[in-house]
Amino acid sequence: MILVAALAAFELLAHPLILAAIPNDASWIEAAELIRAELGPHDRVVAAPAWIDPIVRQHLGDLLSLRAVAPPDDAGFERVWEVSIRGASTRDDAPALDERFGDVRVRMWLLDAPRVVYDFVEHLEEAEVELATNAGARSCPWVEAKPGRGGLETGPMRPSARFQCDRRRPWLYVGATVLADLELQPRRCIWQHPAGEQPLRAIFSDVPLGDALVVHGGIDYQVARERQYAPVTLRVWIDDTLAGELVHRDGDGWSELRIDTTGRADETATIRFETTTPKPTARLFCYSASTQASSDD
Repeated sequence: MILVAALAAFELLAHPLILAAIPNDASWIEAAELIRAELGPHDRVVAAPAWIDPIVRQHLGDLLSLRAVAPPDDAGFERVWEVSIRGASTRDDAPALDERFGDVRVRMWLLDAPRVVYDFVEHLEEAEVELATNAGARSCPWVEAKPGRGGLETGPMRPSARFQCDRRRPWLYVGATVLADLELQPRRCIWQHPAGEQPLRAIFSDVPLGDALVVHGGIDYQVARERQYAPVTLRVWIDDTLAGELVHRDGDGWSELRIDTTGRADETATIRFETTTPKPTARLFCYSASTQASSDD
């Protein structure tokens, strides 16, 4: 009883201190107004520390695209805005802008990131998807169906619009979703859970090339953190030539594969992504890809 009473007394005394450490509504509103007035179509907004992200989205979420909220990398962005409290930050370099609104700090950095020429996630509906079988390649139709909620051990939300390859295996589809990587960062990507050793393919025609074809891939954190399942291999083909291979293992985080295409800049090509695995159990694999060019081009 004495311990309970002491704990209650501590909470009563600490409550005003806790409230004092939380910025008031006016500070958040003023910070958001500055960003609203300046935010451009190629800007990102980040939160520091990460746990204030819901508050930032409450004030600015209507301005943020899904790609800006869950980006695969910095490509295509010209500036990053940071909303922070309690001295936290996502960067060490000096910002181009630094303003304070009470206990809320707003900083902005200029980025020298590559330009995105073609984003495969955005153009997914234009692809052809097929599953290799012993009887030959079987086409996966584009369907509008009931979305899946996702959850523990099932991965991210299953989108309503997707290429469904086998109704008996609802996880065997290709579709755009948002995955939580091993660092719990959201990643907008293409779900392409491998069926096994026979490839599942997504084929994109007439893709404009740049200086590089950049691919990122990862396993949903719920199973990646267990580090006990088979690796996933993602092979990238350019016009029927194997251009690169990403072998992703649990624990690798958000992996990157960069393919140099400077020799074919300004050309178009057919790009094929194939996923395979020795054992398809819990291979909640998702990837993003884009062709990119130097920001000076």
